[in-house]
Amino acid sequence: MSPEIRPITAAETRLLRHRVLRPRQKPNTLIFTGDTHPLALHAGAFVPDPAEAERLVGIASVTPEPCPAAPRAFGWRLRGMATLPDVQRKGFGAALVNACLDHIRKHGGTVVWCQGRTSALPFYRAMGFEPYGEEFNVPLSGPHFLLWRSLS
Repeated sequence: MSPEIRPITAAETRLLRHRVLRPRQKPNTLIFTGDTHPLALHAGAFVPDPAEAERLVGIASVTPEPCPAAPRAFGWRLRGMATLPDVQRKGFGAALVNACLDHIRKHGGTVVWCQGRTSALPFYRAMGFEPYGEEFNVPLSGPHFLLWRSLS
């Protein structure tokens, strides 16, 4: 099953942000800096669902933000990357990241970065990201790495 990737609103990302990324946190933590930036992209992965016509199963957001690993480049930050457990490891996350990378390239970005969970390090490495710096802890979320990749 292949997902349909298409733009969604920042508000449409929040249910999955809460369910997958921050289930123990308050709703106001689901509104990220950059969500309303005019160049931001919020991408959703949809699959057919007999009960609802379609179901949102994954999300990712990108917005211009300088990259700590390459501060002079035109950096973009990937945030709120999440897929529901029943579709993980089926290519949906890669499809979302690739849609975000296409959007960044279209808008002249040269670097993309994120704070990825340590448990997702193999996924991000497979997508061409490399760690920058040491592992750090995000309160209520756990261990993370700053990850980045060049788009040139």
